[in-house]
Amino acid sequence: MHSHSLLLVAAATVIATGCTGVSGATEDSMGGAFKAPGLPRLHGQVATCSGEREKTFTLEAHETTVNLGMGIRFAAWTYNGELPGPVIEACEGDTVTITMTNHAEAFHGLDSHAFRADTMQFGPVEPGKSMRIRKTVDTVGVFMYHCAVGPSTDLHIKSGLTGAMIVYPRTRLLRRARELVVVESAVFGERDDSGEIPGTDPELARKNEPSIMMFNGRLSHEPLTVEPGDLVRAYVVNVGPGMSAIHVMGTILDTVTDGASVTRDVQTYGIAAGSGAMVEFRIPESGMYGLVDHDRLAYLPYGMVIPFVTPDHHQNATK
Repeated sequence: MHSHSLLLVAAATVIATGCTGVSGATEDSMGGAFKAPGLPRLHGQVATCSGEREKTFTLEAHETTVNLGMGIRFAAWTYNGELPGPVIEACEGDTVTITMTNHAEAFHGLDSHAFRADTMQFGPVEPGKSMRIRKTVDTVGVFMYHCAVGPSTDLHIKSGLTGAMIVYPRTRLLRRARELVVVESAVFGERDDSGEIPGTDPELARKNEPSIMMFNGRLSHEPLTVEPGDLVRAYVVNVGPGMSAIHVMGTILDTVTDGASVTRDVQTYGIAAGSGAMVEFRIPESGMYGLVDHDRLAYLPYGMVIPFVTPDHHQNATK
């Protein structure tokens, strides 16, 4: 069964990417963020916490058609034209200011789960207007941010207005690791003959019946290069619907930090919709590994896996 699962990962990767190379290498193979097409940009703890304690971010709400991969496009509502929105990084004790400008035709807003704030500050904002929220972040963790417009909030979230916010500890240095952000979300709508999903179907959204589940707004993920012994850290946000059963095929989750709770040596960890966690695991030996939602394995053929491969495994596979 284990070998069969890995074969499924390989098949899904080939189908999704159509490529033969690997990516994600950085100058230091033992630490730093992975770099690959479609991965949210990440600066990391050291760069974030060594900077100014006043952090300023700008988000712009746009209606944008996004290429999900595999010939599928989605008429989404986005922050900064991205699905998910850009990663917001801050350090414990920082004062964070976020300005959100609404360039779309509908009312939009902004709620970060990292903030302790009156919900009336989250919007809504009419088209052509801006809102600004300024708060000191005092809780370390991996948080979701999203549009907030009262009774219509669920539809706006499911249309793409979401992202990850990370608050790093200031006095505790995280272990040296390869890092990435993983945002799990869904699309609620059927594609037309041209391959475009023309927006979110309100009835499917209300029933929590997704037509597509995906990581980082994509149906294709290029393999990320790792070495045996590497520690990998994934900052995971689950937009939903439902619980995300985070599992890495081929290894054990070394440490999961979920708020103030720390869990060690578990095979799978559940992250509720609207929540996030820091998931760490080691690459035990040469080979191929895959980060999946174990409750969504039916989406493996549609690219819902983030593969990790060692260079020698790739070389042997291509001989």
